Amino acid sequence: MRVLVAGATSVPGLPLLRELNARGHEVIGVTRSSAKTSQIEQAGAKPVVADVFDADDIAKTVADIGPEVVVSLLTTLPKRGPMRVKDFEPARRLWGVGAPNLVAAAQQAGARRVIAESVIFAYGYPTSGPALVDESDPYYGPPPPGGEAMLAALRGMERTVLESGEHSDTEGIVLRYGAFYGPGVPHDQMFARMAKWRLSLDMGGNGIVSWVHIDDVVAATANALDRGRGGQIYNIVDDRPQSFNDYTRELAAKLGKPTQLRIPRAVVKAVAPYGVLAFGDTWLPVSNEKAKAELEFKPVARV
Repeated sequence: MRVLVAGATSVPGLPLLRELNARGHEVIGVTRSSAKTSQIEQAGAKPVVADVFDADDIAKTVADIGPEVVVSLLTTLPKRGPMRVKDFEPARRLWGVGAPNLVAAAQQAGARRVIAESVIFAYGYPTSGPALVDESDPYYGPPPPGGEAMLAALRGMERTVLESGEHSDTEGIVLRYGAFYGPGVPHDQMFARMAKWRLSLDMGGNGIVSWVHIDDVVAATANALDRGRGGQIYNIVDDRPQSFNDYTRELAAKLGKPTQLRIPRAVVKAVAPYGVLAFGDTWLPVSNEKAKAELEFKPVARV
């Protein structure tokens, strides 16, 4: 199968290129930076330079490639993770302009399917809720303070993808990933370094979120090429939601540094108010049953 991956050098992008190549697909990785083409080649894919913000450029690129499936990994965030809502501005532009241009290009080129990266925070930022959140009510939570435009752009991108099959022969699927961890995940590496120094962040609160190992992200995304139903959202998360503080405790224990000096919540909030809201106060224990049933998703429990 000929597969075009936009955002090919992102955190999930490079391992996805390797996985798709290993599965025997013809893989084309799209980047806006010619300096990154060597990374795409090393991952076993053909690099193409194109600008998703230029509708004509990306339309011509996709038409010339003629992919059967287009994968959109068009999200960009600081390596340390978003600390304030303003850190989402580059991602908001990708969701609001780049992704719709890519979907339109896929439709014009006659691609069979578009698969788009999203995140569980598209549900919103509720502080309470059911024991497990599923896809039946996809937009029930409120935005973060000052983040109305950000959340609207993310949800708007999702709707553009999900409704693609209503206007064309290109069906759309949205994958809502949990918080990443594992090799090559910059914020996970940062927290690991802190743990080795016997430091950790205290997010406090009663928040619970769902996590996902980067290897499981890659496997689920590759499975979605020929599984699942058009017009559907799938949660791609581990079996075990947990608080941020429990996540860092397990990380420290794994590294043999169980005793930690915890930086108080008030200090963390002063520096990273979005981080405290998202990982200290937000209630998003998310169900993966739909992905297991329809995408043959089999997450591996890890700490």
